[in-house]
Amino acid sequence: MNNASGPLPVVLVTGTSSGIGLAVIRRLRDHPGFRVIATSREASLPRLAAEGFQDTDRFLVRPLDVTNAQDRLRVVREAENRWGGIDLLINNAGISYRSVVEHMTEEEEQRQMATNYFGAMALIRLVLPGMRERKNGRIINISSVSGMMAMPTMSSYSASKFALEGACE
Repeated sequence: MNNASGPLPVVLVTGTSSGIGLAVIRRLRDHPGFRVIATSREASLPRLAAEGFQDTDRFLVRPLDVTNAQDRLRVVREAENRWGGIDLLINNAGISYRSVVEHMTEEEEQRQMATNYFGAMALIRLVLPGMRERKNGRIINISSVSGMMAMPTMSSYSASKFALEGACE
């Protein structure tokens, strides 16, 4: 993805407040070969600030609820206007409810699918046209072993990750 003669590749990472997403942006912050947009829910932004993440000429921290169409469009449009588009999308945002089926509410199941599957797919639909136009781009969807093998007390989570795995295939 690095192009020594061209502009730095732009990376959009979702779900950066903890876990894999946080580890990814820690690495990217220290790597001068990328421009980065690190996203997280609004409520998690203070945690990122406490970690020392702040806006620079090549690193941006933005609120993003992947289930919100306006949020998704705002972040992608900013990347397009500021840096010409997104070259690498890392769909990492996710939630997990650990519960047996009869204890899950319909709202919880819908939120899990909206975050773990529909949000990721919507971001892909937003960035793919630019990637196709530039004839360059990568999409990395962070999934789970639960997307290949269902886990007890995690049927809805497994279903959301199975869906993401199926779309990636």
